[in-house]
Amino acid sequence: MPASEPSVLLSIVTWNSAETIAACLQSALAQTHPNITVWVVDNASTDDTCARVAAIAATDARLHLHRLPQNTGFCGGHNYALDRTHTDAVLLVNPDVVLPPDYLATALAVLHSDERIGTVCGVLLQSTGTDPTIDSAGLVALPDSRFRLRYHGQPLSSVALAAEVEDVDGADGALPLYRRRFIDDLRVEGAFFDERFFAHKEDWDISWRSRLYGWRTVLATQCRALHPRHFLPADVRLRLRLSGAMKADAVKNQLLLLLKNPTSAQLPGQWLRAFPRQFAILLFVLLLERRSLQAYAYIKRNWRHVWASRRQVQARAARGWAPPAVAGGAPQHPLLSICVPCYHRPELLARALRSIGPLPPDVEIVVSDNSTRNNLCEYITRYVLSSQPANQWRYFHNPPGSTAATNFNDCLRRARGHYVLHLHDDDFLRPGGLAEMLQTLRRVRHTHATVLFGVELVDMQRRTLRKQTTAREQYLPPLPALERVLTDSSLVRIPAIVVSRAAYQAAGCIDHEQGSTGDTDLWARIFAMHGVLCVPGCPAAYTVHDGAITAAMFNADTIGKLLRIFGKIEQAALLPAPRLRRAKDRFLHQFVLAGTYRSLQARNLEAAREVYALFELPELRRLRIPARWLPVRLAFGAVIQAGQWWATNPFGLRPPEKESELLSKNYQ
Repeated sequence: MPASEPSVLLSIVTWNSAETIAACLQSALAQTHPNITVWVVDNASTDDTCARVAAIAATDARLHLHRLPQNTGFCGGHNYALDRTHTDAVLLVNPDVVLPPDYLATALAVLHSDERIGTVCGVLLQSTGTDPTIDSAGLVALPDSRFRLRYHGQPLSSVALAAEVEDVDGADGALPLYRRRFIDDLRVEGAFFDERFFAHKEDWDISWRSRLYGWRTVLATQCRALHPRHFLPADVRLRLRLSGAMKADAVKNQLLLLLKNPTSAQLPGQWLRAFPRQFAILLFVLLLERRSLQAYAYIKRNWRHVWASRRQVQARAARGWAPPAVAGGAPQHPLLSICVPCYHRPELLARALRSIGPLPPDVEIVVSDNSTRNNLCEYITRYVLSSQPANQWRYFHNPPGSTAATNFNDCLRRARGHYVLHLHDDDFLRPGGLAEMLQTLRRVRHTHATVLFGVELVDMQRRTLRKQTTAREQYLPPLPALERVLTDSSLVRIPAIVVSRAAYQAAGCIDHEQGSTGDTDLWARIFAMHGVLCVPGCPAAYTVHDGAITAAMFNADTIGKLLRIFGKIEQAALLPAPRLRRAKDRFLHQFVLAGTYRSLQARNLEAAREVYALFELPELRRLRIPARWLPVRLAFGAVIQAGQWWATNPFGLRPPEKESELLSKNYQ
């Protein structure tokens, strides 16, 4: 196919859609545009939807079936596809839609006619007769904050459509074509669709945000497709037959729209116009539909989260629409994605981002923010990266409740690069570090999935504590690599490990049940499959400080999770038993003694005693003391005993007391 043909994902979300999915897929795969991929994301259907999709997929390699274990709704299903693909454009296709062969090609021509067009929709028809009934021709925004299907229910001959295109207020969710840059721009907390909407009014939310941000939505009147709609929100008779959950969703989603999207200037007027209808809905719910009261309870429980979303929407809306800083789309397959997880540390984030330096064209930055109190990290990101090409960095604000593990995995899900480097906000690259890494990665791209560089350990003032590197470049095959990572608890420092995205995906990312030991568990799984290439030099710096996650992990719970890793390795028989036992002895001794040393270095004798006492856990009493660690263990034990002896003061020695207190005691 010509290299200039834009890539397009056709995303179809199914749930018990067996009756219509075959006709939909046949029309999707028959599109004349050559560069397409079709994803069917199935929301745990209980009919034979998946079997029918699989049968068609067996005959066409462009079709891919993804089965989800639970029903994530329209929003969750499409987000799954959007977050895992990087095509130039995305066409959402309802499973009951049938497309003519030239639909996509025509819509793409309209999309690319103006870089400000974010969405193209067509005329959806309910039948194929000589004068069919219109299902929708875009959306119309109403004064009370609702949207309505444009020309719904009217004969095609009765409406006056433009000859080619016309601007509309929004696009129906059944068949919109989105520009990828538009998708990325509209993300809130990392997600394009707000999954709180589940399956209703999510297209209203996208349409509203699109208008706020200055994007155009246009109707391509020559694009026509069949969509016999089964659900219409305004149909009261149909509403009476809906499940209680769907009714509550409809109430909740209207409130979400009113809370998130009006600007501060619009808010009083929007609520004033919406009040009569919302009050009537509340009375209806109180009298006839009490189960829908859970919609109001949901808003109350999640008020802070909703308001956090509103802040992001309004902050983005204030900037308006801006053209791309450089021509062209984002690099589809960069060599390296630098993922920067951050959390309430804007000054450290600024240091990390500045350390990257000018971006080569085959590198992208993904900032994934777990902050919840304010938007400082977003402001810092946009300020520091303002001089970088706009198509080579992306910022995501994660929802409240995200953890370090979910942030790590979210970074992997969003990365586009062949390789992925995690650069935590408290770490940074040394001058020339990125160029040093890229020189190696370009050389080994086709031969090595895992590359471990050296690292410089520094304190918060950037003073070098020590360097951790290898004397020469060396490849460790899977078995020695696994044994090494299970022997040396400090072998892998996050800013120095680069892993291919394919290797991460094959390993399954971080196991949430491993908590703070999830990275060690992940390295063990990856090294067992791919080994590791150890490269000399120190292109990155790892910061040792009290605020680091690792500072609080020296406890019995962490020991239990580490033992779980060794148990999984033993169960999978990845290492011979004697070598695994020896590795466990060394690893756990190094881990406990490192925690003890940290506490002693901080002159916290009580904390050192608590960490050292981990050796008394029943699981660790059976450990054999490696010869390397025997002197260290004895020395630390002696220091702690001496400290306890001094604290108990067996010879009656006292700390100096104030002179007045001594005099008082002597003359009583």
